[in-house]
Amino acid sequence: MANTRSKVAVWFFILTVFGFLILAMGCFTRLTVDRPAPPLVDLKDYQPVGILSSSDAPGFTGSGWLLLKASQDVLKEKHFAVTAPERSLQVLQDMNQSPEEVSRDARLLRRFGESLSSRILLVATFLNYRRQKSYISSGTSQVWQGASYEYQSLPTYHQGICEMKVSLKMLDAEKGTVVWRAEGSGRGPSGSEERILRQLVEDLMKDLPLLPEKRP
Repeated sequence: MANTRSKVAVWFFILTVFGFLILAMGCFTRLTVDRPAPPLVDLKDYQPVGILSSSDAPGFTGSGWLLLKASQDVLKEKHFAVTAPERSLQVLQDMNQSPEEVSRDARLLRRFGESLSSRILLVATFLNYRRQKSYISSGTSQVWQGASYEYQSLPTYHQGICEMKVSLKMLDAEKGTVVWRAEGSGRGPSGSEERILRQLVEDLMKDLPLLPEKRP
C-alpha cells in the first residue's frame, strides 16, 4: 500500500512538472527595448525596402532566416514595399559576399541596393544568443506514507533559459548612412526561441510609421 502511494506521489509530481512546462512556454518572456528615435527620412519616399539577411546565431540553426522573415512580415503589416527575401539571398550569392561584408562596405552596400532597386536597406543582426537546456535532477523530499513521512528521491525540474540580442538598422543604400536604428533583447524559456524572436522584432519595429496603403 505504501509503495502504491509512493508511486502515485512520484507520478503526480512528474505530471505537475510537465504541466508547468507547458504553461511556461507561453509565459515568462521578457523583452528589453530602448525606444528608437524616429527615422531621419520620410520612409514612404524610399520604397521598396531591401532586407540584408543575417547569418545564423551560433547554436540557433535557421535563426538568420527567421529574423529576416519576421522583419519582412512586420514591414508588410505597415504597408512597406519589401523585396522578396529570396531575391536578397540570390544577390548576395551573385556578389559572393556575406551580409556582414556588405553592411560594412559602402561600395558593396550601394551595389547591393542597386541590384534590388532599393534605396533603403534593413540590416538585421544577432548581437548575442545564449541557451541553457532544461534538465531534470534528483532531489530528496519528504513523502507522506499514511502514518509518517519518509524521505524519497524525487525528480526536480529545472527550466532552461534562452537569451538573444538583436540589432535592426535602416541604411541609405546610396550614402551608407544610418537613417533608423533599434536594438533590444529577449529572454524566456528554452524551446521558445522562434516565438521570442518574433515578439522582439515586433516590439523593435512597432514605432515605425504606418505607410499609406497602396491602391491596386
